[in-house]
Amino acid sequence: MKIAVGSRNPIKIAAVRNVLLQVHPRARVAAVEVDSMVSSMPLTDREAIKGACQRARRARTLLNADLGIGLEGGSTTICGQHMTAGWAAVFDGKRFGVGGGGHLLLPPAVDRKILREEKELGTAIDELIGEENIKQKMGAIGILTKGLSTRQRAYEYILIYALAPLLSPQFYTRDKTADTSR
Repeated sequence: MKIAVGSRNPIKIAAVRNVLLQVHPRARVAAVEVDSMVSSMPLTDREAIKGACQRARRARTLLNADLGIGLEGGSTTICGQHMTAGWAAVFDGKRFGVGGGGHLLLPPAVDRKILREEKELGTAIDELIGEENIKQKMGAIGILTKGLSTRQRAYEYILIYALAPLLSPQFYTRDKTADTSR
C-alpha cells in the first residue's frame, strides 16, 4: 500500500507514519508538497477542512497512491474565543474520512497577530517566543502546553479520527431503512 501525504512538513509526515503504519505496517509513506487551495492561515473550520481534503485528493493523485492524507492547521472561533484547530482528511479515491480537534485557547498577543496582522499561527508563536520555524518542531500546542502535548501528537489524534470511516465502514453505510423524509 502506498500512502501519500500532501505536505513536506516533517511533523505532518511523522504523524502520518506513526498512525498509518499501525494500521498498514508494510505501507510506504511518501510526501509531496501540494497547494491546499485555501489561505495560509485558515480562520474557519470550513476552510481548514476544505484545505485538508484538497491536500489529500491532490497528494493521492500526484503520487498515484492508495490513500491520500491531508493535514491542515488553522484557527476557529468558538463561543467568542479564538482557538487553534487542526483537521485531517483521508481519501481512498471514493470517500473521505475527516477528523478534527486540537482546540486550544490562543493567547491575546497571538490572537492579535493572526486576526489583525494576518500572520500564520507558526509565525505569531515564533515572534512571541523569539524562535524560528516552531511549526516544524513542537508547534504552538507544544509551546503553550509546556510540552505536555505537541503539534505532532495533535495531528496523530485527528488523523485517527479521520480514519474511522475507513476502519469501521459498516457503521458509516447509509441505513436503507432510515426515514429520509426529515
